[in-house]
Amino acid sequence: MRTQAKVVVIGGGAVGVSTLYHLARAGVTDTLLIEKSELTSGSTWHAAGNIPTYGTSWGGMRAGNYAWRLYKDLAGVVDYPITYRHTGAFWPAHTRDRMDFFHHLVGISRGLGYDMAMISPAEMEAMHPWYRAGSSVIGGILDPYEGDVDPSQLTQALAKGARDLGAEIVRFTKVTGISRRPSGEWQVSTDKGEVLCDVVVNASGYYGRQVGEMVGQRLPVVTLEHQYLVTEALPELEANPANFPLVRDPDIMFYLRRERNGLLLGSYGHAGRPAWLDGMPDDFANQLYPDSVDDIAEVLEAALEHIPILGEAGVSRFVNGPIPYSPDGAPLCGPAFGLPNFYHACCFPVGITHSAAAGKTLTEWITEGEPEWDMSAWDPRRFGDWATFDYTVARACELYEHQYAIPYPHRIWKSARPVNRTPLYDRLKAKGAVFGQIAGWERAFWFETETVKDDGCLSFRHEAWHDAVKAECEGVRDHIGVMDHGGFTRYEVEGPGATDFLDRVFCGAMPAVGRVKLSYMLTPKGKVWSEATIARLEEYRYLLCGPTLADQRDHDWMARFLPESGVTLRRGSDFDAALMVMGPKSRDTLQPLTDADLSKEAAPWMSVREITLAGAPMIALRVSYVGELGWELHMRSADLVTVYEAIMREGADKGMVEFGSYALNAMRIEKGYHGWGADFGIEYTPFDAGLERFVSRRKTDFVGRDAFLASADRPRDYHFTAFELDGQGPDALSSDPILKEGRVVGYVSSAGTGFRIGKRIALGYLTIPADPGDRLEIEVLGEPVQATVRALPFYDPENARLKG
Repeated sequence: MRTQAKVVVIGGGAVGVSTLYHLARAGVTDTLLIEKSELTSGSTWHAAGNIPTYGTSWGGMRAGNYAWRLYKDLAGVVDYPITYRHTGAFWPAHTRDRMDFFHHLVGISRGLGYDMAMISPAEMEAMHPWYRAGSSVIGGILDPYEGDVDPSQLTQALAKGARDLGAEIVRFTKVTGISRRPSGEWQVSTDKGEVLCDVVVNASGYYGRQVGEMVGQRLPVVTLEHQYLVTEALPELEANPANFPLVRDPDIMFYLRRERNGLLLGSYGHAGRPAWLDGMPDDFANQLYPDSVDDIAEVLEAALEHIPILGEAGVSRFVNGPIPYSPDGAPLCGPAFGLPNFYHACCFPVGITHSAAAGKTLTEWITEGEPEWDMSAWDPRRFGDWATFDYTVARACELYEHQYAIPYPHRIWKSARPVNRTPLYDRLKAKGAVFGQIAGWERAFWFETETVKDDGCLSFRHEAWHDAVKAECEGVRDHIGVMDHGGFTRYEVEGPGATDFLDRVFCGAMPAVGRVKLSYMLTPKGKVWSEATIARLEEYRYLLCGPTLADQRDHDWMARFLPESGVTLRRGSDFDAALMVMGPKSRDTLQPLTDADLSKEAAPWMSVREITLAGAPMIALRVSYVGELGWELHMRSADLVTVYEAIMREGADKGMVEFGSYALNAMRIEKGYHGWGADFGIEYTPFDAGLERFVSRRKTDFVGRDAFLASADRPRDYHFTAFELDGQGPDALSSDPILKEGRVVGYVSSAGTGFRIGKRIALGYLTIPADPGDRLEIEVLGEPVQATVRALPFYDPENARLKG
């Protein structure tokens, strides 16, 4: 075993070996992979090996398509045999809501240039000799790219390809500790010696939590049991060796495909069963859990109605093995918080498929400093300390039980809550708040009224909250509204070098003392990393507010550029609570509660002051994410109740309303404000995203400046555009395709109903330029809807209300 390496990968499953292979293909061959048992010993060896390209988002669908394109040619590329079968797959639907969702998925596929298509029950039967749609199936989708691969052969092929290029793999070697030297190198200790390296990748699967603990991190990883069965050989299949499509029936909750001359049937139709709650075993390599026949019996009975041949087959074996889950079901793949050159690549429930994208993404992080695709949904730093082991267990079980449930856009997960609450939680709950959870924080999404109650019904069309949120938005528009915004991401930056530091990290000029600016961080390649509202409190003292879920991610990014002295960067603030007070009567409500002058002249738009209101010290930002006259009031949690009650009393005769996150989002779309994770990210330049006005061309040095200036002379890849949809009907959804004369020319990034203007609206990206008034179409749940290009903002285009 070598004692020094550029990169050490811990874990020899599909993800770890894929990472090694991708690094080698990128020219990084001074690498060592350490596996404590045999390659494939974790979840890989017993995986069903299906390669679905189905995904509910751009990221998921691209990951699946990248996998099959890599795997189909891999045997020839590395000269190692792989059993890979390209069979296609279809997904039957038994309900109209499922058909709505499938239409949406086909739209995402079209936007990406893939060929997923809607098919009829008769077409399903025609392509599968043993499938019977019966009377319950009303349609479905065809994934023409799906196939299945032997997981062990795949992993060994990737290993051979990496070895042939110079990478080293050591098996039966246990990692016993990891530490960082003062020089910045990582020291990985094993039972066979030590190795020094620049980079560590934790690709240890369901042991990822244990490896994380070696570097002081408690990753939100839990292991569940997942089972499939394989039948005995069937004479009909022996007589007919031809492939037929895999069947995934999400309403019955099974998947079925050919396995040699038998059938493989897997199911999510049982309660999530966590394993190892009392601690991980020292070694669980090629083992399985006991069979659980009862778990699959009910699903098997339902499946027999559509695949009658199953009734003729005896069971050859059950395979009940470990599958890792995070609290949102997505992998942990990307930089580790606060640990330079340390990456996590574990907790992949769909590991065989996603191992390809994982290897690609991690290699780009390591070799280029940023990935090609926006993989923030996989970033390990999206979770904080709030995602405890108990929380992860409860949420993972709920997710497992909903693995095949329709992913309605406004489903609110119920398990393991509440975690973090503001002091107003009980008061708001008593007032009818319907809470959701964002980064561990309970936040009111909307408020029930005397006539509108949360009926629990989910749909892609009208849901109960629409009527209540309409009233919230109108109340903010006409009177005044208050929102308790728990979990704001805050950073305090101060010191004599603070301005120079922020000027380096952000592309915009810093505000003057007492002023506020929205500014963006760019990557060295000139793409948009993130944003922050920057309030300059004193000459060398700043408060930054950023996206809630980007807390750790953005802190890491800024810390990369922190000088050795002269600046302190603090994550969080003593003023850890916030109220948004918005609407034309906000000044009239707040002024009697403070001695500070809140007039337009003394407190203009985009200003900041430290004031005392209702007896509490606070930082008052004259900003508004909803486009109305208003303030963000940042204060101590201990003062929140007192301030809130004072504001509510003062606004009682002014039409006061409470509003939540749904109303906030609706109003920000009406103003055309970009939402992180939706409307901008590292796949776009400021020109693509329509944010170039926030970039200072006068500054001579900031991260991404050279790339930004170079992109100014190139044609834009995308054009951020606003749309007004004709008529009434369901809202557009993120990733819905935008069409011109039937040809896909873009996709939706955010959409909804603008309740203040009474219209369906959308924001999105076009690959062609367009002017206000141009007519295009947005495909909504499979139906093309006429859409007119509009100038932004939709609401109050002169910003008169905002600046009042």
